[in-house]
Formats: sequence, C-alpha cells, structure tokens
Amino acid sequence: MKEIATVVKTAGKIAYVRIEKHPECDGCKMCAFKNGQSTVRVKALNRAGARAGDTVQVQAEKDNRLLASLIVYIVPVLFAGAGALVGWYAVGKEVWAAVLCLIGLAVGFAAVYALDKILGKTRGFGMEITQILQNTDTDANTKPKEECEDGKGD
Repeated sequence: MKEIATVVKTAGKIAYVRIEKHPECDGCKMCAFKNGQSTVRVKALNRAGARAGDTVQVQAEKDNRLLASLIVYIVPVLFAGAGALVGWYAVGKEVWAAVLCLIGLAVGFAAVYALDKILGKTRGFGMEITQILQNTDTDANTKPKEECEDGKGD
C-alpha cells in the first residue's frame, strides 16, 4: 500500500506522518482509521530525510495479516492444548485438565502479547517514507513560474 502523507514532526530516523482517509481506506484497515476519523497519524521510518511540513509518499511493509492471525489464534490454542494434555496425562483427572487448559490459554495470550512487543521494536514501524514529493524548504524559496516569466515579479 502506498499513500501520500504530510510529515508532522521528525525525531532522528523516525517521522510522524498524517495520512488523509480516502474512500478505498474503508476495506483496507492498514492505517487503523477510527470510526468517523478522516486522518490518522502514524510512525514511519524516515530514511529519505523528510522534514516537518514535507509531502511524502509512504509505503506499508508487506501485508502480514494472515501471519498475524495465525499467531494470535493458534499460539494460545496450542498452549491450551498442551495444558490440557499435561493435566490429563500427568494428573489423570478431568478437573486438572480443564484448569491447566485455561492456564495454558492465559500463558498463550501472554506469549502473543510479549511477542508483539518484541517484534514491534525489532521489525520496525510498518510504514516507511519512500519519496519526498514536495519539500517545504525548496518550495518556500522559489517563485511561481508566472512571476518569473514576465520579469515583473508582481
């Protein structure tokens, strides 16, 4: 997904960009627009060197929704199944199998939460500035074309 955005502020290699909502955004959910909201502010990796006020093109990293769904749903189920099996075979009672199943489910959700926090720090931001479309510094110092052609300036 590629979008046009405006840089709100920068901090080193991180830029905070504002993306305007388009009609196509309703089905995507990549930018996480809240109900009724027409803009969203997201973090983006700023290798292009954009500055506040610049109009830029941002690109989302590849769509990992299928992998994310697999992790969110399968990991807790595997932990719950492991807890049920340990309770059933180690203790031999249904009550312990149910209790350890619930404990395994909770541990599975905690593992997914921890994995999300770790991967969020190491894998990046999800968005990256790929191109500066309009630079605020160069645009402020140039005159419009029609002013330069007639030589009058006004």
